[in-house]
Amino acid sequence: MSGTFPTSPGFTDVRTRLKHYNLSSESVNGRVQVRSLSSTRRDFTLTFPPMTKTEFDPIYAFIDSQEGMLGTFSITLPDPDNPASTFTITARLANDVQEFSLGVDNLYEFEVDIIEVV
Repeated sequence: MSGTFPTSPGFTDVRTRLKHYNLSSESVNGRVQVRSLSSTRRDFTLTFPPMTKTEFDPIYAFIDSQEGMLGTFSITLPDPDNPASTFTITARLANDVQEFSLGVDNLYEFEVDIIEVV
């Protein structure tokens, strides 16, 4: 594991997606058969508020140290079942390319996609 994802200045939005792995096939007469592989993956999209360069630098340095999807890290996320608590997962980046924008007000806007590693 390559450390803990910096969560300062916090998230403005955390979106969760579940991906179920199934195999399906369709016959000539239109009958569809589906078989479950009994596997599920959780993906998260984390949105940060607009940040100054000083606030963004630790996040950028951490993302850069992950070498794309190679590294895994721990991250603490808000618990949807209990708004007053959090939970920690082991994750990796969902892809090798990370994009951020610098607005006209010189504030960085950043969103990151991660995948839970089980």
